[in-house]
Amino acid sequence: MTRTSFLPALLTSALIVGILLGVTARAESTLVQCYDEKRGVLHQSRIDDCTGRAVSESEAATIRATLKAKRLQRLRQAMKPKEERNKGRRGHGTGFFITAAGHIITNNHVIEKCSGAIWADSTDGQASKVTVIDTDKRNDLALLKAGFPAPATAVFRSPVDIRKGEDVLVIGYGTHKLAPIKPHVTKGLFDRVYGGGTRIKMNAAVRPGNSGGPVLDANGQVIGVVYAQLNTVSTFKATGKVVLDQGFAITNPLVFRLLEKHNIDYQRGAPGKPITQGQLFDAAKPFMARVSCRH
Repeated sequence: MTRTSFLPALLTSALIVGILLGVTARAESTLVQCYDEKRGVLHQSRIDDCTGRAVSESEAATIRATLKAKRLQRLRQAMKPKEERNKGRRGHGTGFFITAAGHIITNNHVIEKCSGAIWADSTDGQASKVTVIDTDKRNDLALLKAGFPAPATAVFRSPVDIRKGEDVLVIGYGTHKLAPIKPHVTKGLFDRVYGGGTRIKMNAAVRPGNSGGPVLDANGQVIGVVYAQLNTVSTFKATGKVVLDQGFAITNPLVFRLLEKHNIDYQRGAPGKPITQGQLFDAAKPFMARVSCRH
């Protein structure tokens, strides 16, 4: 009797443990709404990467509305005094690895006025000064090489045949009051390609520090390189309209031209099936780099 009753209990315990482990694994790979009150930032991240506190979708909607109202208030205040030129300079930007040897793509404007040393930090804790291989000032691109091998490398989508309204994601070190230590992901919508196929317009909250980072499709492949955001104040002055969350990127062919000039191999991929945002962030995080100017 004792041996017979022990077996079902053992099986039940194993089943419970398996369920708990499955729930834990799913939770760790799921993105949550993370609110960093100190920085005034609401973004999506894995629960173990959240630098603030995880909030519900309803609370996130309330926080998002509050942050938007504060931005509008700052805009109105900016219209009152004499116009102050936006210096547009930050101590860091974003880059991403495109070869195992450590080659990095970023924006030229991220590095061009650095009077100190340019450094790259990977998400796995490696850091070094970088070598500037080449720059394309006209198209705001820079090719760097870190002093360590890349933890992972990005894959470029080719061709980029995305339709208006499709999801895109911007990953990088966008600044919200304080400079971030970890990359953040921002969801957006693809709008169009313009400028003779050289530029992408998207509806996404691009911020200083995102410059040089990748724009990814729903499968995690690179479709462009972030380089600018719409100047809300200037647009309001010119049109009387408040336009928020519009970003711009450089298309892949211009990146390919820079890489091929130096015979650098890179990965291309055909459009694939969409993956979850949690999976996408996990796949993209290792090939991200924080590019900074240090004195």
